[in-house]
Amino acid sequence: MKKMAMFLGTAMLMTTILTGCGGTSEETDNGGKENQADTGTGGDTETVTDTNSDDIVIWAFAEPHAEYFRWVTEEYKKEHPDVNFTIEIMTTDALSERLAVINASGGEGAPDLVDQEQGFFSRFMSEEQMCYYPLDEFMERDDVTDKMVKNRLDLYAYDGHYYGLEHALCLAYRKDLFEEYNIEIPTTWEEYKAAAEEFAKHDIYISATKDMSMGGELDEIVLLLRAAGLDYVDENGKLNITDEFKNIVMDYVQMQQNGMMYAWETQDEAWPVVAEDKVATYFTADWAAGWLRDNVPEQSGKWQMAPLPKLTDTASVVSVRGGTGLCMTKYTDKDKEELWDFMKFAQLDKDNCVKKYEMIALYPPVYDAMPECNSPVEYYDNQNLGELYESLADEIPVQYQADWRNAFTESFNSNAYDLVEGNISIDELTDILTEAVNEYNESK
Repeated sequence: MKKMAMFLGTAMLMTTILTGCGGTSEETDNGGKENQADTGTGGDTETVTDTNSDDIVIWAFAEPHAEYFRWVTEEYKKEHPDVNFTIEIMTTDALSERLAVINASGGEGAPDLVDQEQGFFSRFMSEEQMCYYPLDEFMERDDVTDKMVKNRLDLYAYDGHYYGLEHALCLAYRKDLFEEYNIEIPTTWEEYKAAAEEFAKHDIYISATKDMSMGGELDEIVLLLRAAGLDYVDENGKLNITDEFKNIVMDYVQMQQNGMMYAWETQDEAWPVVAEDKVATYFTADWAAGWLRDNVPEQSGKWQMAPLPKLTDTASVVSVRGGTGLCMTKYTDKDKEELWDFMKFAQLDKDNCVKKYEMIALYPPVYDAMPECNSPVEYYDNQNLGELYESLADEIPVQYQADWRNAFTESFNSNAYDLVEGNISIDELTDILTEAVNEYNESK
């Protein structure tokens, strides 16, 4: 689920640098371990048998999401006993591939609703590939944009239409380590780098992040840019590599090379280092809330969340990472009003949004549900994370979509080793990325 867009989906509000944007209670902190929307891992494929052709079929890409759909469909059936559901779970890659094949073959075998990870939505952003039904008529009628954080809806917008209902990012930090070494919680990127230098004197990493020579944690880089309104995708879906992008990339390279960031190949390598009190912060999303608790339970009460350090004076203190939207396929033979009624029930109903947060830590982008998600979280020193998220809701930046995003990411990852080794400069990498995007656009 490689994925927060803020709220409802894989999003992020703030983060500490390791992982933890928290749920509402110790019971709610279980959502992050398998919910890796931003990594594209998803869950195992779930075999479904005895499917009735009248069932509403929902595809999901991660077990925590499927868990919620199992619950919410049973709740829906209490008022609609004649409606039945089939829920299938598969990896993000498998879901995307199956949809593409179905789309190319005219729609046979298509599900009715899809739990669409935002990073793979871009694959369907063309007239030929779009397999979803536009929801504009329903959303306008039910005033959806007044009920939700609009900037999260834009993740599922294409050609002037909305195709999905989105399901925050924070900076998690070791409160005790900052206090022990008398280091202020950073509020700007320059302060963050200064804190990294200070912690390095005590053999402590400012964060644990993916090895830049293996592609690096591009998501962390761009989340800082998005907060500053400087994403590499502009409002028109065009490539926009700024000097800030180049500087952030090189900052990550240099901090890893100078031993200020712990560089991991797989995230499992990071947890023993975290457990040794060697990591001070972690960027994370709401959907990854449980990772710290599950992997370093002994550090309960030592972590807290804080707004992101600002990249620029005008930047927001919150950003987005990932996202998940519930989409209706254009091939469905079910009554679209009935499908929309369920979509509203699952994604917009206040009580169900609160339940989702309690079950799998996805903070709702639905305004009237936010006040109901405010309670202390024991692991984060009884900090009220929901209250923090709510205070930042209207500062969530837009994350623009583009069908060439995957081509950009693949090119970045495949050339990052040469950047780290000094075989190419950041300007040369920029030229390579630009060429990859241009080649993709020309191939359409």
